[in-house]
Amino acid sequence: MTINDIVKETITTMTKKRLPMTPDNYAENFCAIAKEKGFVVEECKSVSRFIQKLNTAIQSDLSKYNVNTQDELLTYLVSSLNRLMGQSEGKQSLVLIALVKRLLQSISLLHNKEAKELAAASLERIEYLADQNTFTLIKEKWMDFLGQYDATPVKKLKAYFDIKSDDFAEIVDQMIEKMQQQDDSTVLEPLAMLIVATLTPSIASSMNDELATLSYELRHSPKILATKEVQDEILLLTKKRVSLDKNEVKERIASLDNLLGNVSSKIVNLIDKSNLSRGQIKDIKDELIALDYTKHSFDTMKEKLVTIANSLEIETDSMVNVMKHDESVVKNLQLKVKKLELALTKAKKETRKDFLTNLISKRGLDEDLNRVDKSYERYGIDYSICFFDIDHFKMLNDTFGHEAGDVVLKQVGALMNQTKRDVDMVGRYGGEEFLAILPNTPLPGALVFAEKIRKEIADFAFLYKGERIAVTVSGGVTNRKDFDSQKVMIEGADALLYQAKEAGRNRVFPADA
Repeated sequence: MTINDIVKETITTMTKKRLPMTPDNYAENFCAIAKEKGFVVEECKSVSRFIQKLNTAIQSDLSKYNVNTQDELLTYLVSSLNRLMGQSEGKQSLVLIALVKRLLQSISLLHNKEAKELAAASLERIEYLADQNTFTLIKEKWMDFLGQYDATPVKKLKAYFDIKSDDFAEIVDQMIEKMQQQDDSTVLEPLAMLIVATLTPSIASSMNDELATLSYELRHSPKILATKEVQDEILLLTKKRVSLDKNEVKERIASLDNLLGNVSSKIVNLIDKSNLSRGQIKDIKDELIALDYTKHSFDTMKEKLVTIANSLEIETDSMVNVMKHDESVVKNLQLKVKKLELALTKAKKETRKDFLTNLISKRGLDEDLNRVDKSYERYGIDYSICFFDIDHFKMLNDTFGHEAGDVVLKQVGALMNQTKRDVDMVGRYGGEEFLAILPNTPLPGALVFAEKIRKEIADFAFLYKGERIAVTVSGGVTNRKDFDSQKVMIEGADALLYQAKEAGRNRVFPADA
């Protein structure tokens, strides 16, 4: 039997007896069951401890009554004091003391740590000594608590969830309702990816660029799936996909038909190239039809057929040899084409990667900038950019050599790559200048990212041939919604970068955002 078992049995017993679920009823039933089960609970002995502190006369009088709870003990003491005092003022004081204790007990049940602790301390003080000094001290403590009470957490919740009520229970209910409404994004995200995956497998490949743009937009902002514009675009892409696939199938069937025609021509050519002409084949056919078995033996017929078969076999072998030679040529051509395709694919990938830093190249960054700006123009998906430039890089090259400069560039690229999020795009914009593209990131968040990059680089120990090199970067950060065009936004970030340089380097601008 554990304390949890006693709690469960207490609740079950009170439910069966239809008792109100009050603290006193619960305590009385809990202690009775714990005593019955032989389970020692210190809280259940509180009444006995209080009685032992009273004088022997009162203890003797108490033994005449069945006093089990604090309320019953309090009632007895109030009654005894009333009898002793015999004055209305004394009675009123005892009632007020009982009221204060009950209020403090109620406060101890509230969901506020400071209030519960102060209520418990006040009750303990009253139990020890209920005089005027005690109540004056308690009053001052509670006045201090009210003066320092901080309702900021509730205000934050109300502002974040747009809650109008001041009641804690209503605030919780409205928060749950708001959170349930926000759960739509968890449904839209996998649905968005499912739609893209459904459209992608196809025969025709001419829509791959359009699908890549739609996939990027849905992946970074699934909620746009609920907009009519995106739904219409998906419907249009679906119809276009079906139409393109139908045309592709027709073209491939036509190509197959041409291929079969070529095969047929090859067979005709085989017959034409054979030693037997069509007339000879027709003569043999006519001769077989008009064959009189009384005049021609089977051996004669067999000899004629074997002659035709041998001629066709010779021509077939010749054609097979030609085909084998052609097949070898075709295979060699296929290998060359495959090598060229692999080289082309590798070249395309390499154009998006900077060989020294393994980051995105200038060309790749331009492509990514165009893609995120299209999403901004069409759906309002905001983004920020951060320009970084290594401070005194020319001096570094002149002092330690260009090889040391390459080491620094490579390490700076590695630090940026390991600091960014999966959705962020970081690349080398040129020379010692780097660019980070941060989708769905407002200016304050972009400044946090830029400051983190700056600090990571400033704190990192750059070593070249055992010698430490001090490296810092300056940065300029802008947000798309603050500018009329992407070009102006990029120029703004570049200008802020040089402001950071002029202000002393190793800093990020704007500094007061």
